[in-house]
This record gives sequence, structure tokens and C-alpha cells, in this order.
Amino acid sequence: MSRRVVGFLNLFNSPNLGPLTEKRTLGSTSFLGRFALMDFALSNFTNSGIDDFNILVKDNFRSVSKHVGSLKTWVNNTKIARQNILINEKGLKNPKVNTDIECLLNNDWVLYETKADAIVVQPAHIVSTLDIRPLLEQHFESDADITIVYSHIDNADESFSTSNILTIKDGNVISLKKNNGKSKTANVSMETYVIGANTLQRILHDSDYLKCKSLKEAILKFVVNKSARVKAYEYKGYVRCFDSFQHFVDYSFELLNYNIAKNLYGKDWPIYTLTHNTAPAKYGFNSNVSNAFIANGASVDGTIKNSIISRYVEIGKGAVIEDSIILTGTYIDPGAVIKHAVIDKYCHIASTAKIEGKKTSPIYLEQGTFYK
Repeated sequence: MSRRVVGFLNLFNSPNLGPLTEKRTLGSTSFLGRFALMDFALSNFTNSGIDDFNILVKDNFRSVSKHVGSLKTWVNNTKIARQNILINEKGLKNPKVNTDIECLLNNDWVLYETKADAIVVQPAHIVSTLDIRPLLEQHFESDADITIVYSHIDNADESFSTSNILTIKDGNVISLKKNNGKSKTANVSMETYVIGANTLQRILHDSDYLKCKSLKEAILKFVVNKSARVKAYEYKGYVRCFDSFQHFVDYSFELLNYNIAKNLYGKDWPIYTLTHNTAPAKYGFNSNVSNAFIANGASVDGTIKNSIISRYVEIGKGAVIEDSIILTGTYIDPGAVIKHAVIDKYCHIASTAKIEGKKTSPIYLEQGTFYK
């Protein structure tokens, strides 16, 4: 008998990316000029054959809805697919109860209607190309209550600062603890879980688990409960945890390196995003571009080096853009100079402007800024 699986993209408990996430969720934050960070988890569902998925939204609902549209971008079979954006209406009035557990509880109709045998939960801030199919196979064969996906990394002292570290014995998770940054090598949780239907019902209706502030905390409680079967599943592909503004910048630029980017992009693992049917990028006679991502709809007549240019960005004659990220709809007048900066959407940079940050401390301009 086939198993019924429902996916949940969890936008609760996302780290703060500084000014980038003041007015938008981390999941809807622009990445590489044409994607949003949530696209990678949603594409994991799609590429793994999971067309029944939901997005759990804590706040900034507008930015999520604007990006995903009808959600049909991530669907293989439009006849049987189901997708929903879920909010906790009680939590909007009372932030103390605005948790992912409460959001699931207040939208449990999804679980009843789909009659799911298990759910798969992914976050938006941990980007990977996870094939969920072998994960599910292991979960069901092991008869686990919960399976936690982890990655073995050698820079845990610098990354995955918001994640837990797993201690594993014979495939079982015997402890979870917060990454304190003291160990370089570690098995870090990717905050991706497969949870059995009965186990999830226990979390949603057992008073001990309802007291938890997050699903992540509830799973920690299950690990402490030695009678529960919590298994580990190792993921060995490309993975990055976007847990700070600086990491957002660093991980964006590292993908300008083909040897790294080829681990994220693959012919057999496409990354889907909302399309805009815009014209190709336009390059003027004075354009000089090297090592850059230029999105469709952009217009370039200046110099661009080691930078990421989003849709509908216009760069005038003689402007210089180096080591910078320019988000959608920004106008850069002729002669402007921008180095080591992140320019948010719909900004206007005057021809007299010189914006020069540093690699370790890029300058940020908020959405809609006129800079001269």
C-alpha cells in the first residue's frame, strides 16, 4: 500500500538576516537575482514527487503571497496536487502563541483531509538539494517515530549557529544540543524532519508537547524520551545555513564560483521559481561584465565585476558595480560607484554617489532609498 506524505515548509523560527528581514520573511528574501530562499525547499518537494505541501507563515504574509502566487509553479500534477499557505489567526492577535506547533494545530484540517501517514518538514533558511524519496524510504523501513536529517560538516564553529548538533549511535539520535560554536566537526541538524502521523498527533494534543515553543523543541523532547524511536538520516550534498546577514552575502558570492555552483544547480534537480516572462537582459555598448549573475529584465551599460544583479535593475553608462548585490527595480545613474554593498529593491542611486563598504562589512541601503 502506498504511503501518503504531506510536506510543510516551515517559515517559523527562521534566523534574522538583519535589515533584509525587517519587512519580509527570510523565505521570501531575494537570492541570486531571481530566486527567493524558499524556492529551494519547495523545489525539493516538487523534485521528490510531493505535490501536497503547505507553507507555515508566522508573519509578513504579504511578502510570501506575493512571491509564490498561486503556488502552481511547484506542481507536477495539477489535478491531484494541493497547496496551502497557512497562518495561525489566534497567533496574530497573541504573539505568545504564534508558534509553528500552534499553526499546525489550528490548521489540522489539512492532516485530516489528506489522511497523511507522515509529514515532511523543511525550513527555508537551510538551502540544500535534498532528495526526499530515500529519506522517506528509510523512515518507513525503520518504523521510526521521527527521522532527523543531518549533515556532517567541518566548520560548525563558523556556521549553523542556530542549529542543533546530533549525537548518533547505530543510526539512532541519542542526544541533541545547541551548537555552541566550540567544535569544528559536527553532525548538524538541517531542521528537516519526517514525522509519523501518530507522533504528530501526540505533539499537537499532548499538553507536555504543546508547552514547547517550537516543533524543534518538541523533537528535542522526543529525543530525551528514550522510548521514542528517533532516527538519523545523513545528507551529503550542498548545504548552507543562512543564519546572518554576512552569511547571506558570503553564500551569494561563493556561487559565482562554478565549482561550487554546480553542486547546487543540476539538470536532474531544477530550481523552480515564480516566472515573470520578462525580456532577456540588455547589454549596452559601454557594458563590461565579468563574473556576475545578471537576471532577465536587467539593463546594463556600465562595468560589473563579481556582482549579482536582479530583475529590472538599470545600470547607466560609466557606472561601476563591484562585489555587490543589487535587488529588483533599482536605478543606478551613469557614473555612480558601488563596491561591497547590498542595495535593496526600488532604490535610486544618483550619478554623484560613491558607496564603498568592505568585504566583511558591506553597506546596506534599505528598500526605496534615494542615495546621492
